[in-house]
Amino acid sequence: MSILTSLGSIAQTWRHWRLATRTERAVGALPFDIRKDIGWPARYTAEIGRHPADDHFGR
Repeated sequence: MSILTSLGSIAQTWRHWRLATRTERAVGALPFDIRKDIGWPARYTAEIGRHPADDHFGR
């Protein structure tokens, strides 16, 4: 595995994590009633296998 491949993989992982974080924040900022109607976080938790608040990305 070349260094460019490794860096590309790291960058892709970072982009995916940032997109997921932005989505979690945007949906989390919605009023409770709307989040309940769309099934947040229960449906999202079932899809990813964890609760959004449990992911601290190494912190």
